[in-house]
Amino acid sequence: MDRRLLLATIGAAGCLAALVLGGCSAETREKILPYFFDGVPRAGQPAAPPTRRVRRDLLREIDELKRQIAQAQAALKAVSERGHAEEKESPVEEAETWEDAAKLLPKDAAGHVDWVQAVKTKTIVPRAGLVSTAPEQAVLDMNVDLAPPSSKLFSVTFPHAAHTMWLSCASCHPAIFPLKRQAAPTTITMAENLAGRYCGVCHGRVAFGFEGRCARCHARVPATADRPVDEQPRTPIEGATAWKDAVKLLPGAAGGPDWAKALTEGVIAPRAGADPKAEDEPVFPLDVTLVPADNPAFKVVFPHGAHTAVLSCATCHPAIFKMAAGGDPITMPKIYAGEYCGRCHGKVAFLPATACGRCHPVMAGG
Repeated sequence: MDRRLLLATIGAAGCLAALVLGGCSAETREKILPYFFDGVPRAGQPAAPPTRRVRRDLLREIDELKRQIAQAQAALKAVSERGHAEEKESPVEEAETWEDAAKLLPKDAAGHVDWVQAVKTKTIVPRAGLVSTAPEQAVLDMNVDLAPPSSKLFSVTFPHAAHTMWLSCASCHPAIFPLKRQAAPTTITMAENLAGRYCGVCHGRVAFGFEGRCARCHARVPATADRPVDEQPRTPIEGATAWKDAVKLLPGAAGGPDWAKALTEGVIAPRAGADPKAEDEPVFPLDVTLVPADNPAFKVVFPHGAHTAVLSCATCHPAIFKMAAGGDPITMPKIYAGEYCGRCHGKVAFLPATACGRCHPVMAGG
């Protein structure tokens, strides 16, 4: 440093020290200090603007905030773009109704949606959950064998892998199937499934139904159980592979198929069962009269003969109707809800609401 500049600096520092320590007046300090320090206002003047160093610090902070805002905006844009990409990942996800989506999904031989094939071909790309951070669930490659005590022929093999490759465990457990050994196998019946419980929560609605696809669940039942290999269809209806095709061949009456007429006209030829060794059950020609306590005029006559001509006793007893007089509190609201007679009527048999006289003689003039 230049000697003269150094001496001047020392001198100025000495003067400043003398001012501060010497007890100079406030007015004198206000006049002198601005010469040494930036930002100290002169007497009677407003505060000076920030120094160059302060301005640089503020500008750096502003630039940092701008950079953080830009990063946040870029992240939001990336998330938004990824979201749009996921929405358009599969044409099925753009469908607004089930009918539109079903047209884009692969079908099995019977025309039902084949969900396993849909997953394998990436027609659908299931997410782990509604929340993007939901962890992926591993496929559970485990089969569960369920064997009805009454007939080992109808044993069922449930494949977890085909379900867990696109459904979470919580889709079924514990709301539909309890996670307790022997809890579910003792209660699952075809009657329960057809009523929309257990497997019927999905199958028959958004997955393949029960009619004509026995071998998909009952491995011991051959795929041609309804038609032995060495026998041609006895009636045209036996060639149908789906209910929607079969119902077109049935005689109709009052809003549904007339099964009694179909039998007498030879449109259907019921077998004793899928088991070739099953024996025919005799027709049970007993009419049961049910009289409502609150309105005896609306008594119901149930014809066992018309039902046992095409169905076995086990179709209805004891899963749907108890084998005891007065054991079933049957009401029309319950029937409309799919209970009791409503297990079949309104689905594969005539609608109760369109054929009152078929059950209530008083409404048929009898």
